[in-house]
Amino acid sequence: MSRLAELLGSETEATRWKESRARGLVLWHRLAEDKALALVEAAVAEHDPAILAEPGQVWTRRPEADPGLPAVLYLTHWLDRDRLVAEDGGRTGTGVILLPLLYAYELDYWRPV
Repeated sequence: MSRLAELLGSETEATRWKESRARGLVLWHRLAEDKALALVEAAVAEHDPAILAEPGQVWTRRPEADPGLPAVLYLTHWLDRDRLVAEDGGRTGTGVILLPLLYAYELDYWRPV
């Protein structure tokens, strides 16, 4: 079972999610369907938050990342295409994070909302 399937509960759900994300890329960015699906597949394999990040997810700090960053982030919602609201369950509470910051983290748990 793939990591995405583990997070979503089944390979069927993982396939549905990837196809849905690819459809969004076709509509929003006018990519060809095959290219959009290939982009999503590559992003899933690379744990790329630019494609993966969604509300309801828990991301954990990568071992090589700055130890000053919160250890865990729970994504609650998007503010715009580059900023998310996240709870860290610790000293800073809830705050806005820039999408690029998620590259210091990896998707650990997904509770679809």
